Amino acid sequence: MALADSTKVDFLWKKLGFGVTKTAPDANKQAFNESIPSPLLMRGDKVWQSSGDIPAVKPAATSSIVQIYQDAAGGSPTVETTEDLTAPDNRTWKTNATDWIPTEFGSTYLVKVYVDDAGESNPQSTGTQLFQAGSGNNDEWFFDYQSGVLNFNGTNIPSQIGTGITGKSIYIVGARYVGPFGVGGGTGIGNLTVTDTTFSTNNAGSDIGFTTTGQGTVEINNTTALNISVGTTAQRPSSPTAGDLRFNTTTTGVEVYNGSAWSTVGSNDSITSQSFSGDNSTVAFTLNAAATTASVIVSINGTVQTPTTAYAVSSTTLTFTEAPSAGDDIEVRSISTLTTVTSITNGTGDFIEVDANGVAQFATVHSLQLPTYTVTQANALSNKAAGQIIYVSNGNGGAPCLAVYNGSNWQQVRFDGTISAA
Repeated sequence: MALADSTKVDFLWKKLGFGVTKTAPDANKQAFNESIPSPLLMRGDKVWQSSGDIPAVKPAATSSIVQIYQDAAGGSPTVETTEDLTAPDNRTWKTNATDWIPTEFGSTYLVKVYVDDAGESNPQSTGTQLFQAGSGNNDEWFFDYQSGVLNFNGTNIPSQIGTGITGKSIYIVGARYVGPFGVGGGTGIGNLTVTDTTFSTNNAGSDIGFTTTGQGTVEINNTTALNISVGTTAQRPSSPTAGDLRFNTTTTGVEVYNGSAWSTVGSNDSITSQSFSGDNSTVAFTLNAAATTASVIVSINGTVQTPTTAYAVSSTTLTFTEAPSAGDDIEVRSISTLTTVTSITNGTGDFIEVDANGVAQFATVHSLQLPTYTVTQANALSNKAAGQIIYVSNGNGGAPCLAVYNGSNWQQVRFDGTISAA
């Protein structure tokens, strides 16, 4: 028997006008009395972001996108529903789960409905299947895939679950969407203004990327500071990528991953020291910073050890060939790479620079201030070398002059009067 037009209109009235699920005829429950949501609004937070990855045929096993419910292995157990006690007896049953995949993705997503004793674990085998068209006794059912609610919307209810029957439950076999929700990373949205102050992702472990086009750069346009990641050596990322930048609170310095090891940025320390104590069993010790066998000097109780023979270094791990004895004083001196300085500036635009030809340029500085000595002091200077120049306060018969060291003596450069434009 065909479904009455009044029943269809009641469903549409409740679905379209009120955004709720029809659980009972209008005579029993009017639209404003229905309480189970069944929204039509395309809310951004409810968009199935990975709906394009739902296969056309319902899979046999659960994936990160599709959750399968069935008696067979590969999914979760068939869903035992609960009766909606606000509707007429045994007419409406709730899965208490939303986002069931409808048949618009493929006919195999049509849910299967079974009736069986309450608490059964294999209703597909032990129960009776109820078909959507019913048994010809105006006892068909309708399943709302969004709200997960089944309603026997015909005049009658199947005899297996009819009015007055107790101890029975309705079971649902089907599939739900369990992938990520939200509008995702849309394109062409123009300038973006964020009303709060945090960008985040709901996908654990996922990166947040800023990708430019062509030769574009990522610009942080402010006048205060950029706060980079902060953590200890132990909190470094387990799988770093070349270019990763962070502040290391263990070494109190900024470090960058160069593709094989973490390197301190901007450090001008040439040698650092770290100490350990032997215990007659430990052979591996953790250094504060990445190093190589050739870049550290290791001593035990003051005796320098032979590299590669007595020890080896890989990244931040120092490994001895033999465990140092209990109480041994182990010192590790790390030799860092010095930064080549090609210019010195005072921060106001004045600078001294060494050009490509190795010539020191003083063009932008105010003047060159030479050290000042008396004759006695100049002759007493140690570490003199040919080409050094000084200012001597009493070197020209008691008058000031310049002096250049020729490898043996200071030779005076006399002053010849006051400068003049004439």
